[in-house]
Amino acid sequence: MLFMSIFSSWNRRRAEKKAKAWSDEIDMNIEQESKSFKRQRDVLLMSVSKSETAASNLIRRMKLIHNGRSNDELAEFTNKKPADFQRVIWELLLQNSRGAIVAMRSRNLGPTRSSNKANCEYIMNHRIDTDSPDFSFLPKFGRAVQDLWVEEIIPVLLEDPSCLAVDDNEAYFFAEAQRIVAEEYVPSTEDILHVTETGIMETYFKMGQLSIRVSQVYGQKCERRKWIHLFEGVTNIIFYTSLSDYDQRVVSWNERTWLAESFILFDAVVNSRWFLRTSVILLLGEIHEFSVKLHEVPLAQYCPEYTGGTDVNKSAKYILWRYMQLNRARIDLYPHIVEVSDITRMRLLWIPMREIILHNALKESGIL
Repeated sequence: MLFMSIFSSWNRRRAEKKAKAWSDEIDMNIEQESKSFKRQRDVLLMSVSKSETAASNLIRRMKLIHNGRSNDELAEFTNKKPADFQRVIWELLLQNSRGAIVAMRSRNLGPTRSSNKANCEYIMNHRIDTDSPDFSFLPKFGRAVQDLWVEEIIPVLLEDPSCLAVDDNEAYFFAEAQRIVAEEYVPSTEDILHVTETGIMETYFKMGQLSIRVSQVYGQKCERRKWIHLFEGVTNIIFYTSLSDYDQRVVSWNERTWLAESFILFDAVVNSRWFLRTSVILLLGEIHEFSVKLHEVPLAQYCPEYTGGTDVNKSAKYILWRYMQLNRARIDLYPHIVEVSDITRMRLLWIPMREIILHNALKESGIL
């Protein structure tokens, strides 16, 4: 009996020791999960719109709603030196120059100056490889671009944004073309600040226990394959596009509208192997402007398969359907129609967006 009592006591102490070790392990896991839960959450904001200001306004609304302190900074994909921006600027200059010429020809217009007729041919036929380590522009190219920009026909084209849309950054590089193509060219700080396509804007604010970092990616058409993998592991993407851009053409791809461009980028994102565990919040903006424009510019003119006429609900549902069809990977997709300028509705919209971010934070930390 004494032996059994000692054995039983030993088993009890052993069980208590194992239970304590198990409890300590659980406590440690909970503490680790808690730390994981509280850590910074990354949200990737992708905007495909003729105007970059819509996405910037969206971020300002998010900060306003949370009344949090924020810190905006230009963050490069890598620790680049000024010279590293050189080829990106060259490529932008070439694409936008050709876009202006294509726009001119699409309206059966030509330069008023005879010298610019030759310049147009020279720019269109100029074969280059900006990825080649031996690449450099000839000074003649810079002079041709500058002369084209002051051509009298350009303001006529700019009056119709669906024909030629040039933002302030593109106009800046046109005006600085001769300096940019010089053999000794090294991008200045001013040049780099005008290259929105080379970096992302980061914004920080608090959301309860979470610290949210929103990384805003601009356009990035030509660099997409180079940066998309850098956001592997991001569990929340906000994809913003403007409904009213369905008739607006991308300057460097005159035959492609911003709506078509957004379909291409959305396809690349939702079906990317880097975002298999990601939730995408799809925001379709500028619904009011879209409803007005439908009566002036039929959606069917740019989407021939659409048959719903000028009805704004049918038109918006059709565009949403196009996005949904692209989600072949069947990742979690949450679509919303928004008017960024309406702060009241933005507050209501942020409630489900916040729940999605919080749910993904809990899931990633292992609590769910």
